[in-house]
Amino acid sequence: MKKTIYFFLFLFFISNSIATEISTVDITFLLKNSNKGKSIQKELDNLNSKNFKKFKEKKKLLETEEKKIASKKNILSQEDFNNEVLKFKKKVQNYEKERRKLSQEINDIKLKKIAKLLDEINKILVEYSSKNSISTIIDKKNIIITKEENDITKKILKILDS
Repeated sequence: MKKTIYFFLFLFFISNSIATEISTVDITFLLKNSNKGKSIQKELDNLNSKNFKKFKEKKKLLETEEKKIASKKNILSQEDFNNEVLKFKKKVQNYEKERRKLSQEINDIKLKKIAKLLDEINKILVEYSSKNSISTIIDKKNIIITKEENDITKKILKILDS
């Protein structure tokens, strides 16, 4: 009987000490709601908006040119018409290539900026965990159930925004 009581007391103390040493943080929330995360998103939205307008205009010009070429089909010789079509296809290929390249550049910028922000969040988490005797911090998306007091997301957000 004494062994059972000691065993349950031992489990109780271990579970309490483990619960206080493990915290959760919602990284996605920090990326979307921190001032720096919002700034990154705004910058990327502006870039995408500018590029969308630019490519929309180019697409309109290409559509106009395509109509002009189609209207010349019966006027031009077959050889001249085929040359016009080939030139137009090259312009369309260049348009698509430029669009993909710019899209990749924006994606690269996004990845670099998010990686930099994640690095900053990681440094804050390391410092916070050492100050508050937290041995483990787990991303909230990997947790099924935990107590609300184990969530340190809002505290980290305040530190990140300050």
